Amino acid sequence: MTTTMKIRLSMAAAALLLTAGTALAQHEHPDKSPAKADQPKHPEKSAAGAKADDRVGDPYPLDTCPVTGKKLGTMGDPVIKAYHGREVRFCCAGCPETFEKDMAASLTKLDEKIVKDQSPLYPVKTSIVTGKDLPEKPFEFVYGNRLVRLGAESEKAEFLKDAKKHLAALDKAVVEKQGKEYPLKTCPVSKEELGSEGKGMGKPVDMVVAGRLIRLCCKACKPDVEKDPAKFIAMIDAARKDKK
Repeated sequence: MTTTMKIRLSMAAAALLLTAGTALAQHEHPDKSPAKADQPKHPEKSAAGAKADDRVGDPYPLDTCPVTGKKLGTMGDPVIKAYHGREVRFCCAGCPETFEKDMAASLTKLDEKIVKDQSPLYPVKTSIVTGKDLPEKPFEFVYGNRLVRLGAESEKAEFLKDAKKHLAALDKAVVEKQGKEYPLKTCPVSKEELGSEGKGMGKPVDMVVAGRLIRLCCKACKPDVEKDPAKFIAMIDAARKDKK
């Protein structure tokens, strides 16, 4: 065997050993799966971008961005994110990252604005969980962009066990209280007269957003309110003020 042939055989053997070693290394720990890139450290971010069907509570009720304070819509269509189902709207694509840097602080500031906005309209003087009278300084928190008042912080766990039920009770209280002196006679979306049965509308549809009763001519108008809730909240507030 010539020297050239010996060199070629040695090179081929080395290549085979290298290939086998690589394959073995790849299968040494079949029980360990690689870390998933779609599992961020902050659980709030993993919920960002949730579908509207997964939203908890009300749509974002304010007309300004929680980061810049700018009017939503002044920089194009608002950017909508959901954090554990809670909807938040931003003026531009750069704001969510800033909001998420300190989620606790960002939500605290947002909650303060929502509490201030909804406090004057809160419909009951009792705990939505126990039914007992609220103390002079009730425990307040925001759930799904909605102000909730309880007798004590210890009641919050009970509220969270069936939040949907308790929010429905809160909605019912809003309808009962604000329905008596509802300021509009027409649907704020279609402008049709409420209760125009002759036009096939039938009984008005009650919708509660940010502690306000919004009475619609039919269910088909709900998506318009969902799309721009702040617009219709402003309409209801203005109508109530004019009536007074």
